Amino acid sequence: MQRLRFHHNKCLASALKVAEAENCTVGAEKSAEILSMLVCYYHAELRKVVVEHLGSLEILKVSAALLEKVLCEFFRKSNIPWQNLVSMLMDSCAVMRGRKTGLETRIHQYCPNLLDVDGDSCHHIHNATKKFSEPFDSYLEKLFSDLQVDHQWSPDQVMYLKEIAMILNLSTSSPQRGFVRHRWLSAYDASMATHAMMPGYKVLYYGYLSTADQELYREPLELTKYHVNQAARARIKVVHETLNRKGMTPQGLERKRRVCQKLWHEETTTVLQLSIYMGVLAILKEYVMVFQGSQTLVHKLHDWQLELFLAYLACFVKAEHITKLSPRALKELVLEDHMLLDSKEVYVGQEADTFRSQNPKHPLLVPFLADIRKAYITTAVYLQKKLPLASPTLTALSALDPLLRGHSQATIQLKKLSGMLRHLLPADQDIHRELVQFNVDLTIPSFKEGESIVEWWGHVFDKLDKYPSLSVLVKCCLSIFHGPRVESSFSLMNDVIDQRSGNMNVETFNVIQTVKYTLQSRGKTAMQLFRREDVKFGAVDRTVCRNINSAAATYRHQQKVNKKEKEQQQSKYGSQATGSAQQAKTQTAEEEKRARLTMQCRKSLQKNRS
Repeated sequence: MQRLRFHHNKCLASALKVAEAENCTVGAEKSAEILSMLVCYYHAELRKVVVEHLGSLEILKVSAALLEKVLCEFFRKSNIPWQNLVSMLMDSCAVMRGRKTGLETRIHQYCPNLLDVDGDSCHHIHNATKKFSEPFDSYLEKLFSDLQVDHQWSPDQVMYLKEIAMILNLSTSSPQRGFVRHRWLSAYDASMATHAMMPGYKVLYYGYLSTADQELYREPLELTKYHVNQAARARIKVVHETLNRKGMTPQGLERKRRVCQKLWHEETTTVLQLSIYMGVLAILKEYVMVFQGSQTLVHKLHDWQLELFLAYLACFVKAEHITKLSPRALKELVLEDHMLLDSKEVYVGQEADTFRSQNPKHPLLVPFLADIRKAYITTAVYLQKKLPLASPTLTALSALDPLLRGHSQATIQLKKLSGMLRHLLPADQDIHRELVQFNVDLTIPSFKEGESIVEWWGHVFDKLDKYPSLSVLVKCCLSIFHGPRVESSFSLMNDVIDQRSGNMNVETFNVIQTVKYTLQSRGKTAMQLFRREDVKFGAVDRTVCRNINSAAATYRHQQKVNKKEKEQQQSKYGSQATGSAQQAKTQTAEEEKRARLTMQCRKSLQKNRS
């Protein structure tokens, strides 16, 4: 923690990412919430923006008031000043970002100049996927779950599916896995995998059809389409017979019936919905893939959100009604019927579009297009409400893009940023003069698209005597979180805290997370980080040695402090202090020893008498 405080004071500012994990077992086998905090800041020595683990705290009950109390106590003990905080990024639940009593609202009283960067936009896109799937009654999601469960516990069925995929010469041979209902657009990945394996699934599940259905469909058309020879057909027949001899539970039989229903009896509906999922969710997936990574892209947030919303609206809204609107006008846009495309022109994906043109009067087409229109509108309204399209903060952060240097708007927006973070800038420097000079400075190297923005700004940071205030301003802004980075700490937590380590204290877990993130931010292993060139005569890190030597003493001191606090609390409530576990163990051993001696004496007396 001393090292983290040093970096805080050195770079003057940082951003905080806060989230709580789901119920987990910690300590003495009690269910609790884990509050994880990550800190992001510009590391001057490494010349890059790093993310480190600030702390993990145990929360027995989640509420905004309790989280506020815990955070304030943590900042006080860690000696971290609130004014160093640039922004906080959290998910959009009421506890975290409620307008009246949410945690972020409460933190503003300690840090009134906290930048409002909205919630995690990737969470917004994830929730938008939920909205989009609602009119379809989770038709595909149920199919994905059934397929996943059906193959999860049947390695022989997976083997046969791979064999069928080889016979059909499909581009993929594995069943879709990793589908988590509405989680991070996994429905899109499952749609792509299911579509690719659709011929294989149909051939495999043909063997599970009833005799009447098999006579109805004769044989899978895929066998003819993929030019399967007689030997392969005979092998597939053997596979069907082998699978039918397997004993199955009633749940398994019902699951296979549902899968067969959607693959064979409702194939058209399944293909149409796969088409719309693969087409529309790809737009949302692209955004998430960009901003869930580790690259610093805070300057792209506003532009990408605007492009995402326009690209989504273009799927069902006439272009002339949206292309010339400002971000604020898009935010306030009311979708009316005359603005929407005709059902024949709405984007439905490649395969569904082909089906629509070839079968304009198909009975399934009208309800399908009605569901699509409803899905489009409800999701658009949600995105319009949640995405900060007209945020002045994100608009100003766009000026960090080096490609904008040389334009008057770059100076204007950077000046607005300096006003938002004035409390962190040197009071004796003229930031406006620096911005004017920076915008026309020919000594700064040009920026090429694709280069790291952090490395490019490093050239400006090297001119500290020329741009002291601008350097501080940009370092603050580059530290802003913009993606679901804290969720990765929960993945690490699952690797550390499991059934075998259920009694691990949160303090121990906190230390493990800090070490892991420190090594990750440095891009080194522990051996590489602490390696000395000359093992015998090289300089020794005295701080590390001192910490190692004092670790046991510190632990014993903390035990005494905890014991004293417990005794004071017991004395306050008049309860009788119990002996230590070691004393109880010693007393039990002495009693057992006396009992053995007594028994031996009795046996000896009985022997002498006889």
